[in-house]
Amino acid sequence: MPDLSRRTFLRFAAASVAGAACSPRALPQKLIPFLVPPDEIVPGRPLFYRTVCRACPAGCGVTARTREGRAVKLEGNPEDPIGRGALCARGQAELQHLYAPDRLAGPRRRGADGQLAPVGWDEAEDALAAALSAAAAKGPGRIRMLTRAEPGSAGAVQKALLRALGGRDEDRLVFEPLDPMPLRAAEEALFGAPQLPVHDLSAARTVVAFGADFLETWLSPVELTRQLAEGRGRAGPERTRLWWVGPRLSATGMSADRWLRARSGGELALALALLRWLFEPGHLAALPPELAPLAGRVAALDAAALLRRAGLAREDLEALGRELAARRPSALLGPGAASQGGDATQLAAVLLLCNLALGNLGRTVLHGLDPLEDPPAPFAEVNGLLGECAAGAVDVLLLHHADPVGALPAALRAGDALARVPLVVTFASRPDASGARAHLHLPDHHPLEAFGEITPRRGVVALGQPAMTPVGDTRAAAQVLLELGGRLPQPAAHFPFGDLWELLQARAELFLRPVAAGATDLGPVLHAAQERGGVYSEASPAPVTLDAAAAARFLTAPAEPPAAAAAGAGALDLVLFPTALRGDGQGPRPPWLDEVSDTVTTLSWTAWAELSPATAARLGLAAGDLVAVSTGAGRAELPVYLYPGLRDDAVAVPLGGAEALALLPAGVDAASGALAFAGQRAAVARAGRRVALPVLEGSPYQEGRAIVKNVSAAAPAVKRPDLSATMYEEPKHPVHRWALAVDLDKCTGCDACVVACYAENNVPVMGREAAVMGRQMGWIRIERYLGEVRGGRLRIDLMPMMCQQCTNAPCEPVCPVYATYHTPEGLNAQVYNRCVGTRYCSNNCPYKVRTFNWRDAQFARPLDWQLNPDVTVRSKGVMEKCTFCVQRIRYAEGVAKDEGRPVRDGEITPACAQTCPAQAIVFGDANDPTSRVSRLAAAPRGFAALEEVNTLPAVTYLARVREEDL
Repeated sequence: MPDLSRRTFLRFAAASVAGAACSPRALPQKLIPFLVPPDEIVPGRPLFYRTVCRACPAGCGVTARTREGRAVKLEGNPEDPIGRGALCARGQAELQHLYAPDRLAGPRRRGADGQLAPVGWDEAEDALAAALSAAAAKGPGRIRMLTRAEPGSAGAVQKALLRALGGRDEDRLVFEPLDPMPLRAAEEALFGAPQLPVHDLSAARTVVAFGADFLETWLSPVELTRQLAEGRGRAGPERTRLWWVGPRLSATGMSADRWLRARSGGELALALALLRWLFEPGHLAALPPELAPLAGRVAALDAAALLRRAGLAREDLEALGRELAARRPSALLGPGAASQGGDATQLAAVLLLCNLALGNLGRTVLHGLDPLEDPPAPFAEVNGLLGECAAGAVDVLLLHHADPVGALPAALRAGDALARVPLVVTFASRPDASGARAHLHLPDHHPLEAFGEITPRRGVVALGQPAMTPVGDTRAAAQVLLELGGRLPQPAAHFPFGDLWELLQARAELFLRPVAAGATDLGPVLHAAQERGGVYSEASPAPVTLDAAAAARFLTAPAEPPAAAAAGAGALDLVLFPTALRGDGQGPRPPWLDEVSDTVTTLSWTAWAELSPATAARLGLAAGDLVAVSTGAGRAELPVYLYPGLRDDAVAVPLGGAEALALLPAGVDAASGALAFAGQRAAVARAGRRVALPVLEGSPYQEGRAIVKNVSAAAPAVKRPDLSATMYEEPKHPVHRWALAVDLDKCTGCDACVVACYAENNVPVMGREAAVMGRQMGWIRIERYLGEVRGGRLRIDLMPMMCQQCTNAPCEPVCPVYATYHTPEGLNAQVYNRCVGTRYCSNNCPYKVRTFNWRDAQFARPLDWQLNPDVTVRSKGVMEKCTFCVQRIRYAEGVAKDEGRPVRDGEITPACAQTCPAQAIVFGDANDPTSRVSRLAAAPRGFAALEEVNTLPAVTYLARVREEDL
């Protein structure tokens, strides 16, 4: 008998004692948890799992950090070719979906009294199987499914079950409200396949976004943000420039070097005028020969009329055309939701033709990488499904992570349509608007609790795996469908897999065999792929061939905008726009996304109506006034926010809430069937009341203080004050001087760093009332400063602001109990159990980066499971602030000490730097002259915030580069 370790002996001994009372199957999982922990779990040391984010269709890879069996932090997977180790704000907030207090703990069934009551899984599945069998007996079309995109095993199970029930392919619809379906339709018309192109913005010298908010919600924001930042990292004329076209300066537009203030719906007119300009002799050296048949149609376009429709001048077109002709390759992107009107497919097609004329196809706009698996259904088909439901033609409706009531225009009355279906089944894990009409709730696992895989791109298979045991009595939706298959009559519904893991192993043959290098046993190969987070192989872009006859149909002038009388005298263009925090409106948002302020407005916890200062003055309105915004579809009351980044003839309302849906008619882009968000007119009238806005900003202007520095090609260096004269000896940092560098030319204000800080440091959510009083607790904020509007241009400066870890820290000498002090490594430490809350430190801080706990933090169960055990939860009456994630510093120092070596540069990464898609934040040791942070601190663009105060911060900002010559 081989020798047994002490741990193995104790495990066997404990099992023998409990064997009489416990089922053998349950022994490994439920026998006195962690008294004899698994070998890979060491108390106090994190364990990491690679999985995939499902917060949006992009499919970024995720690394889940767990402690003692529970997930406490999500970060990007550095091996994932899409996210490359970064994660957006919504991806960070997925942790709160996992631990949401309102998450359904198990299956529920609605009784005759209309109330939901718990039911066992077997009973629920039996009832559903019986209903499915009865509906299938009536013929095809009686069972319908509405689901999110599932390009993987879950989608395969859904299709298999519907086929087993005699269903048709069209009985299952994929519902993605913000999917760029007009771009798919344009690609199919021009190039023969309804694919989405993949972009390489890092190779582009100029990027022009026609309402495509690619830094927020369009296509793959994390990937596109990284690519733009890579281009911004190039110096001189090779630096990537960004142009924004649209009536409103969005968060993506704030990063632009030039804003063309096109009228709402004028993006198409400008695109047509630009195509005509490119075709004019002498502007391009040569046009691709496949465009030659279009020359006559393009020449017939009236550029002057198009520019009038766009609300722009000839000089704007000339400047854009010269920019694109001289700076190649480039990339023209669009449409986005804000520019998705009734002519969105035409806009997408014209932009593709411009990209073709400029030689961008195959260089910055890549084809052949879309797996074309599980594409979303057009809005027109979803609307047709609602019509069938309302007509009583559907007996069973399955909703899988789809919330049509919460994401479709209120004019469609989706809730009434669902009320006509005898059995509505939802797999949502949290209550949503559609779930309120459902008869059976079968809550799905969170992605951190389940196996699965998706194919977001050709050559990329992202693998999901459980990072922890399920929080409640939930069950993977695909597993439920597999079990339903076993309950249906045989052999039509034969499902050979016992569970989802067996299915994943069987499907692994499809994507592992090409990379298995001839291995006969794929088990180890699959295990290695799960440790990596997926199967990543090279996929080459494919060339496309233009259908000139189809392209000619798109070369017509756009229709004139609707008359003002459609919404009453003085009506304004209605601009509906998505944001990174609000998403598409499906299901409840995590508290972090409500608490963190919108970058553009600094508002939280509310929707709003934006008006330009001139329009508000004309209407006699001020910030905080409630107004009634009315369209032909409905009416919504919203508080006013004054924003100079909006045309005077427009009113803007964010998507992701009931207010925008109340205003949105059920219009479509006829060519693609997509929902038309743009092209409506709205009347704005005073509602007679005022509300206090939960706004983070103090003054939105720098008042001439030049807090945020800018440089240009003519003056590439920041002029810094001479601070060499000192009265007292400065503190010494003999070993390390931890420091941070923030490149403002790369920062996009995406708020990922803010949400990551909430997650890493147990920052409490205080709610709307506290936000109105300015009592948000965030340790980092995105400061946004507005400039003057000159010549149609608005300069907006962004600055992430956290504790500056000053060498001459004003906060330290005023603390009467020495709760804050300077460490030998340069950190301004905070001793929470010593602090008595005098707030002297906050009063003396010029950066106002300390927050005060006005009340004890509330973490309703199981939300308290998200808490990082390495960070203290602060109590009422205590000051708190950023510490550069000192827990990560100490952990890395301990590892280096155990290994007998110094800490390596880049080994320590605070949460804010780790998640940044733009890689705009760099952390390191300023004592090491070879470290990245030291080199950035010495760069010509480097400066410190409020440098003249002589606090000697450890945070260096790199000035924003302004292309004033544009």
